[in-house]
Amino acid sequence: MLSFIGQVLSNPKLYGCSSHDGCVLVADRTVVVLDNICQSLKMFLQFETEVEVVGLCQEAQFLVIGERSGNLHLIHVSTKQTLLTNVCNFLIFTLSLVILIGTYHAFILTNSGFFCITHLPFNGLSLWNICTLTMIWNCCSVHIEEFLLISESDFSAAAGQGIASLKLVALTNPDDGKQMRNIVVFSLPTMHQLYSLETTNVSSLIQSGINTDTIYFLEGMYENNQRASDHPVSLLVLRCLTEALPENRLSRLLHKHKFTEAENFAVQFGLDVENVYKVKMSSILERLASESVAGDCQSAWLELVAQAKETLDKIKDNQFVTDYCINTPWPIYESAREMLNYARSRVGFDRCFHTSYSTRVMKAQAKLTTFCGAFGSEMFSGTAWFEFLKNEDLFRDILLQIKGGNLMSAQYLWLRHQVNDFKSDFNVKMLDKLLNTIPTTVSLKELCLWFKDVIIPFVRRVVPKGQEKIAKWLEQRARNLELIDKANWPENGLEMAQVFFISKDPGEIGSASSWQGVSLDNDGEEVRGLAELVSALQGLVDLYKKYNCRLALCDFEKENANRTVFRMLDKVLAAELIPATLEKYIEPYMHHHNLEKDEILLQYIKDLLERYCKQSTSVFDTTWEAKAIAVLSCMSNIDVSRTSVVLYLLQHGPVDNHLRILYECTVSTTSPIGVNKLTFAHRSRALKCLLFLADPCAVETLFKKPLEEVRNFLKCLIFLAQFEILNIPYTYSTFHSTPKEGMIKGLWKNHSHEPMAVKLVAELSLEYKVHDPLLWNGLLQKLISFNKVRLLWRGKGPSVHLKICFNFPQIPNFILAWQNVILAPCLSGELSASCFLHLMATSQRCPLVADLDLTGIAKQYAQLDLPALALGCLLLIPQPEKRAQQIQILYLQWCLRLHTGSVPELQSIPRCAYPEVLLLRMCAAQFSTSDMCAWQNPEKYFRVCHICIPKDT
Repeated sequence: MLSFIGQVLSNPKLYGCSSHDGCVLVADRTVVVLDNICQSLKMFLQFETEVEVVGLCQEAQFLVIGERSGNLHLIHVSTKQTLLTNVCNFLIFTLSLVILIGTYHAFILTNSGFFCITHLPFNGLSLWNICTLTMIWNCCSVHIEEFLLISESDFSAAAGQGIASLKLVALTNPDDGKQMRNIVVFSLPTMHQLYSLETTNVSSLIQSGINTDTIYFLEGMYENNQRASDHPVSLLVLRCLTEALPENRLSRLLHKHKFTEAENFAVQFGLDVENVYKVKMSSILERLASESVAGDCQSAWLELVAQAKETLDKIKDNQFVTDYCINTPWPIYESAREMLNYARSRVGFDRCFHTSYSTRVMKAQAKLTTFCGAFGSEMFSGTAWFEFLKNEDLFRDILLQIKGGNLMSAQYLWLRHQVNDFKSDFNVKMLDKLLNTIPTTVSLKELCLWFKDVIIPFVRRVVPKGQEKIAKWLEQRARNLELIDKANWPENGLEMAQVFFISKDPGEIGSASSWQGVSLDNDGEEVRGLAELVSALQGLVDLYKKYNCRLALCDFEKENANRTVFRMLDKVLAAELIPATLEKYIEPYMHHHNLEKDEILLQYIKDLLERYCKQSTSVFDTTWEAKAIAVLSCMSNIDVSRTSVVLYLLQHGPVDNHLRILYECTVSTTSPIGVNKLTFAHRSRALKCLLFLADPCAVETLFKKPLEEVRNFLKCLIFLAQFEILNIPYTYSTFHSTPKEGMIKGLWKNHSHEPMAVKLVAELSLEYKVHDPLLWNGLLQKLISFNKVRLLWRGKGPSVHLKICFNFPQIPNFILAWQNVILAPCLSGELSASCFLHLMATSQRCPLVADLDLTGIAKQYAQLDLPALALGCLLLIPQPEKRAQQIQILYLQWCLRLHTGSVPELQSIPRCAYPEVLLLRMCAAQFSTSDMCAWQNPEKYFRVCHICIPKDT
């Protein structure tokens, strides 16, 4: 404190703090602001009362000062302008409380915990664990007035060492009562004294950050340079302590990554400059790793790579350069390639260098090429490349790529490293891992090619016992394709299964074009099983491609040629299609397998009866009978075949009275053949057989009724049999007495969700002429949804009731139903000439034929190789110009299809194609005679066609 005449009355209270922004010193009412190295004065201020708190903020742009009087000042440093002065009464209380207690703390956060070093009022120092509030260290041997903590390096990087990496700088008060103080540097936590400096009793440490290089302190000096005096100090001196040894100073510069200063310092004091470069390279490595994780700062990557290469040029230690270039996670592929080439050049110029390092560089270059080929340079990153480089288990990488669906990458890795990396260690267990890792979603074509050219030859050479595992895996995988990839079955299964047999070792001469040439005598059960599967799949492919029949593999494997014919016949949906399907597909199959046609067909009829009789759930189904009759009609020796079938059907009774038995089965209340209860299905079946076997006179004699009434009686029995299946109790008398429209609507109301009931409603409505538009609208919709439109066809053409029940333009589903009726008979096979005429006549009777999509229907017929039907539809187009245009297009397409440019001569056309050719010849004749618009009477051409068709077609 100064008197009014300028004398010092008492020693000042000192305080100071330093940071990277600057240094602030306080002596009572005086405040001095210096730069961060305490070399230049920025501000000198005087206040009316003592200053209690100061601080710089916003990068040293502003100075905050708190006086004991409560005044709080905000001062702009560069302009020295006071921006704000405010009175804060609470400040006095708070600061006074701190002064009275005299305690302050240093908080330290390490990976071992959160700690607090507390300076107590009796000048003791202790270390506390903040989490548990327990004291873990206490120092009472030294009286400490002030203290601060310093670290030689970045404390955040050395936090794992705890407080052992720190040093304690303390302003101590001796116990001997001397007026001198000491600034002492201790090691923690042993408190071993490293350095001591004696100062006057008016001294204070400048508080600074933990990573400071220099220790600053204020010291009061007496007159005549006395160390102690009873008088107040005459001046204040700002002093500093810094490291004296050049090695330690260099180390601190390196720890702070001040590499330019460190390089100049090392040159100046003759220290190891190359060590500076190596530390700099380590720093660049850390930054490269962090930038690689960050991802998208390519400019920063390139700058670091340029710094690395520039620094490596200054390092003479080739071993260090090689290790660095190999082990650094270079951020982009081009940088990695460039630095490995650089390492290769450094190794090549050093003749004394060990060859193992040259091998390491070349191995790293090979792995870099592998990485680029397997994953692409666009997938390169520092982390991914470093992990791939350090991974010694490349087989595990192959499995990971396969599991992820990257088969191409796995193949590349295998081809590049199978010989040098895992061929010698490959075993059956590794093969199991490989096979079990392959997902079902991998490309079949790529997988088969890889197995054929790489995997199977490799296994045959390295682990021959693994062939059986591959064969078993291929068999199961091929079988699974029937469910996984049904659209391409069975060709895909055959492609997979035959890979084992068409694979050849690269050293073998020639190539295997067929698996049949492979000997199976010495192979195991798994290989023979795979060969049997290949044979079955080839037969399945032939069955589909040549004979248009699809069978499940399990069904095909357990069937012989006879049973396969049965399955082919089973798959024919309608009895009307049996003759055409038999001629086009089934007869060629029987001829190929040397099967006798009539014998096989007779066996099929017997098999059909046995199957339907044994199935209790379908005992009432009589649809098989129409198929049996159709098969019977296709036999060559009709008389013999009929007799055989009848004998088989009537095997329960003598042949001489079979008509009487059938009659009794039809009308009797008790069964003449030992059945507990005769159902309507039994009765209708017996009556069908009787009508088939007996002549009309015999039928009328037995029933004592006209033949027409007997046929109506059969219709009733068939309807009643269907009611039985639906569990609807009707007798013959109640069926006759019930009003048919009410019966039909009741059945529709309660059973419209059942396809069989919908079929029955349609047949009853047609039979009894129930034409309710609302009923038929719903019925047509159900028939279309259940794919039952074919029920409206009887025999070779549509029912005669069709024109009646469909004459309801007000029905919303009218047009859609007509279109389905016209197309339905042609979607499952070819049509005869008479069926074509019936179909065209039906189309002409459609009341709204102009609203049908006749062009679209004609295109579908043309796609089914039915040009006559297509032409017939086009003839119904009401617009003459449009009709002529579409007919001309059809004619030209058909001529082009026959590869002649014109319609061929009639003699060269098969008889089954007469309808198509005749109509097209008329079309060609019309082209040459008059304009197509002259065709105004399509019915005339239908009649001409009918006359020209031979009777036996």
